[in-house]
Amino acid sequence: MQQAMEFLDLMNGVSSNNGGDNGNNNNNGDPIVLSMYARDRPSVNSSAIIIWALGVFVAWLASYLSSSDYRSYAKAIRMKSHLVARAGGVGAVAATTAAGGQGGENVERPPPSPARHDGTPRSRSQSRERSTTATAASPPSESGERTIYRDDDEDAAEAVITNRNVQPQHYQEEESLELDASHAIFFIVLASTSLLVLFFFKIFNVVKIFYAFGCSGAFAQVVLYPLLTRVFRKLRWKSPMRPMECLSEENATRAALNGGCKGKILMCLYSFFGPITLLDVMANTIAYAVGGTWLYIAFTVLHPGSNVFYWIVQDVFGACMCITFLGTIKINAIRVAAILLTVAFFYDIFFVFVTPLLTKHVESIMVNVATSGGPPKADPSWCEKCPSSTECKGGEPLPMLFAIPRVGDYQGGASMLGLGD
Repeated sequence: MQQAMEFLDLMNGVSSNNGGDNGNNNNNGDPIVLSMYARDRPSVNSSAIIIWALGVFVAWLASYLSSSDYRSYAKAIRMKSHLVARAGGVGAVAATTAAGGQGGENVERPPPSPARHDGTPRSRSQSRERSTTATAASPPSESGERTIYRDDDEDAAEAVITNRNVQPQHYQEEESLELDASHAIFFIVLASTSLLVLFFFKIFNVVKIFYAFGCSGAFAQVVLYPLLTRVFRKLRWKSPMRPMECLSEENATRAALNGGCKGKILMCLYSFFGPITLLDVMANTIAYAVGGTWLYIAFTVLHPGSNVFYWIVQDVFGACMCITFLGTIKINAIRVAAILLTVAFFYDIFFVFVTPLLTKHVESIMVNVATSGGPPKADPSWCEKCPSSTECKGGEPLPMLFAIPRVGDYQGGASMLGLGD
């Protein structure tokens, strides 16, 4: 504002030192030639490309991680087929050898004997004894045939047996929900109700609170828990990954039987959280500390979208929420997916394009809610001079989206992509 006034004084030919000429105009000076140039703006919105790539990557990563159990089962099936095929090959060689012992002519030689672990070759009798022992010791398969494998294949067979009961990763340990047609309809009804409540009651800060604490839990499960687990395994520090003795089932049951407030609290904690490790405590503490810091910036900074920490944490939280959602929700029927996408299509059209025809101020409910009550009502030039004015507040998007500030654009702004998209 001060620079603008100085520029206006210069244009009017007023001397900057009013005491020297007693406020008289200085018209004897050289004329001022002023040329106005527009500031350069990038011709390509690179942040839009980055956010598109981010959305594609998050969708792929969430789909990939949510299908880990299917990949484990497929790996177990391939390993089992490999062992069965190898067992059939050894059986064919044994049958050919037996036929050669009877006929003695035009018989294919069996493959050379395998080597020992110490590098020395193993004799045929020893190899036959090993194969016979493995055949006798190996359990029968589902078809009633015994699998034959050498001693160096025991680890592979153990992997197949282990993979029959594959445990999901940590962020997928919660019970999954398989959607049906009724869930799809209920989802749209709930989304419409929530949208109308936000539009009429203007409780946008509640959404920020839910987003901060809900995404903090997803951040702990998707990022911090696997990261800390890898770090502790590299350091060979196993104690943080073991259940805490004070919150074990045995101690909680004993304390509950003894009675008292402590026993009830321990039993409630164990019933709600299950076995708790120090790793769980560390991951959740860090995650909720980050979420609390993000929420503090959202409530105290005038335009938090320009804060680097704010929009980076918001994007990371959104990615973790997408991964958790796709890891929990299962759609195993094309009919359910078709119903969900169809009703979501008409849901978007109605709340974006039809609601302006039904509201008093001709405004879209979806746009109003997404921008926290709509853009500022004051003139942009006034808001630039007085950004703290009440009429200049508003227009900040709700955090249920990816946001990346525009790169190299002096006018500011950000490219946004909703999590639902």
